[in-house]
Amino acid sequence: MNKITGQLFRTAALLFAITWASLAASSEWETQFDEDGVRVDTRDVAGSDYKAFRAQTLISATPDEVLARLQDVTSYPDWFPDTLEARRLELAGDRWANYVRTDAPWPVKDRDAIYTQELLRSGDSIRITVGVAPDTLPELKNAVRVRAATGLWVLTPTDGGTALNWEFHLEPGGAIPSGLVNARVIETPRRALRSLKAYFSQNTEQ
Repeated sequence: MNKITGQLFRTAALLFAITWASLAASSEWETQFDEDGVRVDTRDVAGSDYKAFRAQTLISATPDEVLARLQDVTSYPDWFPDTLEARRLELAGDRWANYVRTDAPWPVKDRDAIYTQELLRSGDSIRITVGVAPDTLPELKNAVRVRAATGLWVLTPTDGGTALNWEFHLEPGGAIPSGLVNARVIETPRRALRSLKAYFSQNTEQ
């Protein structure tokens, strides 16, 4: 692991610990959407105007097959809503970092982020922690850099495939109405997990 990569993941680990502590002190989950095998819950986060989400579904694939899709950053525009650009920055064993730029409705500026991810295995289950390393790349004039975000993917094998649990909280930065962000907190995971389910269902049928 080179010096830059090591610093990137140490910074992300610290931010993850701080932000996850805030999530632990948050309110209880409230279900906002539960249809077609996809459930999205949200809750308030202490000290934040923006809600965290927890999205759950069952996917007809093994955890490693789902992991491969999550790690394929070039596929993000195909299934992750509003993704304008996504590319791999670093890879060091079970740790990696991606640059992702997300479209925002006018007149709000696009958001971009350097997401760090670390994979941990426990038996046949897979756990991926997500953080950010905002200073890894220079900021762009026409986008606002996400400086605080934390998340968790858990992929657990079941008789029907993989039970997926995804938790995430983000501070978008800049002057942006909380209502706009909190609407996407529901819509983004709903659309993303529906697309993931459809992708693996189509591959199974072929």
